[in-house]
Amino acid sequence: MSTIPEKDLPPGRHRALREHLMREITNEMSEANEANEAHVTPPPVRPPLWRRPAFVAPAVAGALSVAVVLGVTVTRDATGPSAGPGTASSDRAHDTMSRQSPVEVLERIARTAEKGRLSRVRDDQFVYSELESYHWKMEPGLRLPDGCLMTEEGHPYGVEQSWKSVDGQSEGLRREHADGKGSGGDSDYVENTIARQLPGETMPEYFRQVEELPTAPEGMYRWLYGLEPGERASGKRAADVGAYEKVATLLTSQLLPPKTAAALYRAAARIPGLFVVDDARDAAGRQGVAVAMKGASLSWTPDRVGARSELIFDEKTDEFLGESTVRISGPKNECDVLDKGDLVESVAVVDRGIVDETGRLP
Repeated sequence: MSTIPEKDLPPGRHRALREHLMREITNEMSEANEANEAHVTPPPVRPPLWRRPAFVAPAVAGALSVAVVLGVTVTRDATGPSAGPGTASSDRAHDTMSRQSPVEVLERIARTAEKGRLSRVRDDQFVYSELESYHWKMEPGLRLPDGCLMTEEGHPYGVEQSWKSVDGQSEGLRREHADGKGSGGDSDYVENTIARQLPGETMPEYFRQVEELPTAPEGMYRWLYGLEPGERASGKRAADVGAYEKVATLLTSQLLPPKTAAALYRAAARIPGLFVVDDARDAAGRQGVAVAMKGASLSWTPDRVGARSELIFDEKTDEFLGESTVRISGPKNECDVLDKGDLVESVAVVDRGIVDETGRLP
């Protein structure tokens, strides 16, 4: 019996028949599954598992986190989203994608940003920032197989206050609260002078240099990619990750004028590989919506490819809350104790503003 070759069918007919057959198969399988489920008692619903570090500095209302993990770390479980400040993102490696578009989210945030107001800033003033650091740390007494590296802290955890010169020409001040208490409570702290700043070659070091950044989305896009006049983006993944990380660094380290911030968000929306994460959390335990990218981070992580960076925003105010790096893959070997959903490092921005002198709050 001869068969009719596919080319003899009318255009699109073969594809239509195949799709019809697949729908029939899918419907029959669905009906069979529903019949089976009618006779099976569904398993009890378990609350989501939240991860938190073995040691976390006491949380403050609003905070920054920059963390560097140089070896292995250990986790401790806390059940439910009420685990409290400092809690890592939930184990949502399989349901990270939101129905929201990153372009729409960033455009909404850009419109809010450009409505902001910033009073005239003088050269002799200072940019005040309050940040809370957060990172994983090895649990004392944990026994690991021979040959496994130990975690070393890259930055002390706790709250950091800083006063940076607007024009970079005056000495500033950095105050580190090792016990996690900042401006909202008494604590022992260490103060260090911030030296006069030189202009940064790739990233702005002080506010006046931030003001020199492009305020048009196209110009900001070219700055993010480091493009010369007439040069086009390479389309390489490494270039996209680099542009995203410049966005994250600028947001976490500098006070941005309204027009600069709006241009940054609109330029960032053009970076390929972005997606939206619902129910993201920063180092201070604040919840928001995040624009994320896989394989990006503000600092070196044990498994950069197996992590994602999240730029977190308040869903009601569109205010930038901070950046978090979340593990999206399970342990690779016996020395790797980070699990999916574990928070590797985070930067939570508590407060920013212009003040007249060091030691003063906005």
